[in-house]
Amino acid sequence: MNYRKLIKGVIYGQKDNNLTAFALLAGLAAGAAIAVLLAPRSGRESRLLLAKTFNPSKEQGHHQELKDQLLDDLRETNREHADQLQGPENKRKDTTKIRVPSAGTTAWKKQAVKE
Repeated sequence: MNYRKLIKGVIYGQKDNNLTAFALLAGLAAGAAIAVLLAPRSGRESRLLLAKTFNPSKEQGHHQELKDQLLDDLRETNREHADQLQGPENKRKDTTKIRVPSAGTTAWKKQAVKE
């Protein structure tokens, strides 16, 4: 087998790949430069147009109404779930009457351990 031809083929093959990658990058750079030079609008106008296209909620009040309605629905659902977690109303404890023995100390921990 002729290794010299094999090695030359590998070396030249890599050079072709490098040349292809360089040509691709050069073409992208040239295309970007031409696009900037021949753009129909200024940069500020283009950014405003893109902002209006991708963020229409600034111009439409409908989205704000929908957002408010969804938030109200979410709050109501959370209230219902909280009521379900507390159990039936006749078995709920009155949180205003709960006593914490010796608040600020660890006496209540010692009492809980004894029980």
